[in-house]
Amino acid sequence: MGNNKSRRSFFKTAVAGSAFLSSVPGAQAQRKKFKRKNPASNEMIEVGIITCGALTHTQGSWGIHMNPPMEEHFNEMWTKATGMVMTMVWDPDPKVAESFGKKYNVKVAKNYYDMVDKVDAVIVGGFYECGWWPQLTKPYLEAGLPCLINRPFAQSIREANEMIERSKKYNALIYVPSAFETRLETVQLRMDLEKLLDEGAHIIGAFLHQGTGEYPAHGVHGLYAMYSILKPKVKAASLQADTWWKFDSAFMTWRCEQEDFTDYYVGFNMGRATTCYKVITSGGTIESNVSTDVDIVTRILAHNYPNVYHFQRMIETGKMPQTHDYIMGKTKVFLTGFYSHCEKNGQMVNCSDLPEDWRAPEVHPDLISDDIFR
Repeated sequence: MGNNKSRRSFFKTAVAGSAFLSSVPGAQAQRKKFKRKNPASNEMIEVGIITCGALTHTQGSWGIHMNPPMEEHFNEMWTKATGMVMTMVWDPDPKVAESFGKKYNVKVAKNYYDMVDKVDAVIVGGFYECGWWPQLTKPYLEAGLPCLINRPFAQSIREANEMIERSKKYNALIYVPSAFETRLETVQLRMDLEKLLDEGAHIIGAFLHQGTGEYPAHGVHGLYAMYSILKPKVKAASLQADTWWKFDSAFMTWRCEQEDFTDYYVGFNMGRATTCYKVITSGGTIESNVSTDVDIVTRILAHNYPNVYHFQRMIETGKMPQTHDYIMGKTKVFLTGFYSHCEKNGQMVNCSDLPEDWRAPEVHPDLISDDIFR
């Protein structure tokens, strides 16, 4: 991971001078939105990739379902499994982009805005680049192109609002996935809980054990999965940990509002643990264990394959899997926990008190070690 330490310096030069995209030739170009001639046609959705270096699902997971490499990947040969094809890629490090382009037979773009009128949608898949996403997505959202913007979406409320308002203004669909949101176990728990609530039950509390070694890239999986299950009105959140970038154990708490009933709490035990969920209601308890002790192929198929399908479906139907309010809600809870840890010594913070301009710390390879992401 050491060879990625200069990625932020790459951005300073690669994006310099392009802040005002209206002055960039072609930045405001339009491409007709994708539409199949008929449901059975074999037309491919052409996808542009923005950032493809370290810590990105596109490099190791999403990409193989769109452009299966000719050589073995994770000691396996893959077959095409979506109606999408990657056709262009940009990364601040040209060598990284060239390597990706060669592996997946994808054309390398010189500038991050060069794909605007040449693709049907884009995937912003990195994580170290999260702080640059409002700018990197700007020309594509303004062109009305669907964007998959990887977790955790934004490092501040102001940046999240910027992308959401741009999405609304230009009718550009966005999808902000976390792998655990679409896992079978999460979907089943959500259905089971909805059935209990429809029968008149109310939530008493919930708990999650989650295997993760840091907060922003992988701790967020459990947060977003539980948010998907409960669809909560989170009033306050806290995060207690020695450090946010590497830990053996951390604990997060939510205080959630519930109409006509007392507030309930959700606890997250993050660390070296098997992932399992439990939701206690007045009508019974539902729970599920998520097996993470599986081979890499099973993990890719269970964790990341469904997100590719949701993205394709969004492009074809013109309907977002998650509303703008939903995306903002889970992002705000994530950032409130970050703020609690960094500014309030892990104490509970009302989500309404999170400063709009407070920005979560930058993540870079110097802080996070390889073993966390295996």
